[in-house]
Amino acid sequence: MVDDNINDSLNRLEKIEEDISQGYRRRDECQRKKTDLMDELDVSYGKLKEAEKNMNRADLERRELQERIREEESKAEVLRGEIDLLREEINRAKMEQSEITFKMDNLVETVRDKFNLSLSEIYEQYLQEDFSLKDAGKRLENQKELRQRMGEVNLTAIKELEALSERLDFITGQRDDLTGSIEALQTVIKKINRTSLEKFKQAFQDIDAKLKEIFPILFDGGTAGLRLTDEARPLESGVLVEVQPPGKKLSHMGLLSGGEKALVAMTLIFAIYMVKPSPFCLLDEVDAPLDEANIDRFNNLLREIKHSSQIIMVTHSRKTMEISDRLYGITMEERGVSKLVSVDIQGVRDHAFGDAPNDRHALH
Repeated sequence: MVDDNINDSLNRLEKIEEDISQGYRRRDECQRKKTDLMDELDVSYGKLKEAEKNMNRADLERRELQERIREEESKAEVLRGEIDLLREEINRAKMEQSEITFKMDNLVETVRDKFNLSLSEIYEQYLQEDFSLKDAGKRLENQKELRQRMGEVNLTAIKELEALSERLDFITGQRDDLTGSIEALQTVIKKINRTSLEKFKQAFQDIDAKLKEIFPILFDGGTAGLRLTDEARPLESGVLVEVQPPGKKLSHMGLLSGGEKALVAMTLIFAIYMVKPSPFCLLDEVDAPLDEANIDRFNNLLREIKHSSQIIMVTHSRKTMEISDRLYGITMEERGVSKLVSVDIQGVRDHAFGDAPNDRHALH
């Protein structure tokens, strides 16, 4: 048994020595490969340096070429501008030539029609060596002025006067109509402003009274009111909400805490709503920023509102759900399949207490 263990140990030792020899050989081979790779890396690095130098030189040449191209483009742009100017001058000269030709043709036709002469045959008789265009222009203007002073007999002046008189009467009538319309429109505007002011004042007073009524419900006491920032101009004035919660000084809405601001905003909205309530009132999580105590006061206000309107409310508050007449919810018993669930709380109450519903309006 001991001999077998010794033989096994010797065999393992030989194998280990063989593995060590192989490891040394692999190390030597790796060292040679490392040396070869380092040599190749040095060669590649040298090539890289050379390529980088060539690239930098090529880039410099490219920038120089681009600069020359820009200079040539600038020169070409200047030449194009000069060419455009020359073209404009040529076109202008052609137009002047056409105009002169047209005038010459008209002059030839005029001479032929008025004097029955050919200008091309007689123009040499009227050539002057000391001709001055300025002097000729002055003489022409004097002749035109003399002809204008002489005037012409207008045989249609009476008809023109009648037509102008008729047009004057028409325009005068139109002006009178416009003046009357403007005066009537100003009267209507004044009436509208007066009616708007009366309705605004009445609505302002009604909302202020309703705000004073609702505020103690939500704040469990205190006072509130509306005030105009510019009482001299009610229609252009702003509205300031003045509140005095229980135990606090009179202040405006901007100095309150976040929850108090939410309550005051609700109070103002419900005051406006209750001045002229509608059959339905839809509320979407308006009680979310309220704490437990404020939710109780808010629910008291809902009990007052539901006497005149049917309230449909989205809420996550358990206390608000408790005062509801009917609950609707969405559940997902199976993945991806939604189901509507409804609970008739008022029916359960009536069945439990044996009472018939006293109010047709409900809170959902």
